[in-house]
Amino acid sequence: MEDKKFIPKKQVNDACRLNIEKHFLVKHYDFLTVTISGKKLKCIGYCKPCAYSDLYKYEVNYTPSKHPDVYVKTPNIEYHEDIHMYPHDNSLCLYYPKDFSWTTSSHLYNTIIPWTHEWFLFYELYKIHGKWFHPSVPHTTNGKIKGIVK
Repeated sequence: MEDKKFIPKKQVNDACRLNIEKHFLVKHYDFLTVTISGKKLKCIGYCKPCAYSDLYKYEVNYTPSKHPDVYVKTPNIEYHEDIHMYPHDNSLCLYYPKDFSWTTSSHLYNTIIPWTHEWFLFYELYKIHGKWFHPSVPHTTNGKIKGIVK
């Protein structure tokens, strides 16, 4: 009989991960309100891309080992194929999953938060010019998102 030793698999401690994320967010951004409830982090933030733009309120919901979801709370932004939002829940499309710019080991403070603020800047440009200027991968075909499973 073969002697098998128990080697535990590497497990991510969700509570630790959430507290690390909260620490980095609070440390780097004074305009965020960050709370943890159960196994979920919720972050409320504000963005005003320029003096003449709207003040945007947004919410980030994050559960470890899943991708974060970002929603615009105010003002109301309706889905349109030209702007990068998911049609099923109006969350923001901030990155292309196949290029691994976000992984389960990424941090919110240096990816999702800056990408969200960048999204609002490009949205302001879209409102002026009617075109999405940020480089992107076409992601709709007959109203369905290509290559993205949410």
